[in-house]
Amino acid sequence: MGIGDRWQGRPNLVDSRTSQEDDKEIQHLIRALQSLLEGQSAIDELVACGARAVPALRDFLLSGRVTSVPQPRMWAVEALAGLQAREVLIEYLQAPNRGHDPQLAFAEDAVRNTAARRLGAWRDRQTFEILLELCHGRNLPGVVESLAGFESVEAIPSLDRALEDDLCRPAAEEGLRRLGSGARRALELSALTPLPAAGEETPSSLCRRRSVLGLLAEMGVDEGSWPELRPILGERDPELLVRGAQLAATAGGSEDRSTAARRLVSVLPLVPWYRMNDAEEALVRLKPESIPPVEEERNRRSAKPPAARAADEILRFLLRVELKIRT
Repeated sequence: MGIGDRWQGRPNLVDSRTSQEDDKEIQHLIRALQSLLEGQSAIDELVACGARAVPALRDFLLSGRVTSVPQPRMWAVEALAGLQAREVLIEYLQAPNRGHDPQLAFAEDAVRNTAARRLGAWRDRQTFEILLELCHGRNLPGVVESLAGFESVEAIPSLDRALEDDLCRPAAEEGLRRLGSGARRALELSALTPLPAAGEETPSSLCRRRSVLGLLAEMGVDEGSWPELRPILGERDPELLVRGAQLAATAGGSEDRSTAARRLVSVLPLVPWYRMNDAEEALVRLKPESIPPVEEERNRRSAKPPAARAADEILRFLLRVELKIRT
């Protein structure tokens, strides 16, 4: 028997030793991910290891301990994205959230948002459908942001629902804004749909409609669409009325413009400070129909005692508006 025959069928000791060394290197880098000092630099080193680093990263992400410090797991996501390990990112996003404690759940949301944003780099049908499916569950800003990036009209219902969430709203608004006229009809319908019903609207539904009307005020509506939106002028919510007045100034006839101005002036004390500039703009654009209600309210408030007049912020607002609408 020759020397070659004696070694046939036995493990290659050189390959085995190399594999063990590779294993040690990757495990060392996985441990480095858990250091706030070394974790960031470990990302590039793990990516340089190539596909052999994926199983260890997958195990760390899907089975590793969830802590209140999300950075190590976020860095694992970054490394997996750099290794083009889309299937692992999908698997993680579709897995149940393991952070049952509120503090852990909050930290894990940061990891899931990072994974969703990195998943958005794959602009294909499969990724789009997975993001749509994720939106049907609990909305996350990262999922909404990636879904909005596709600029697809199919995403409009999901983006519309995401407007009800304070954290997701900016990404959803930006997605709808990019769709422009393609989203206008859906936005008009959403603006007129309090959920679950008109007399029982939830705060989240009200937030959605405020957001929708803000988008419509940016985009503008034409005279053909205005008749359907006219009921907004009958709303009790001051922010909805501000937006309705803005739309009436653009597309309403004289009677609607007059109604919008009077309704808006009547709720001025209830308009939040961050909408007062919008209210001022609307009243200026509603002239000449806004002149009578502004003048009447200014006269009424001017009749108060000097101390009350000095403290009346609405009076100062009306004086400023009146100066603009009469020049």
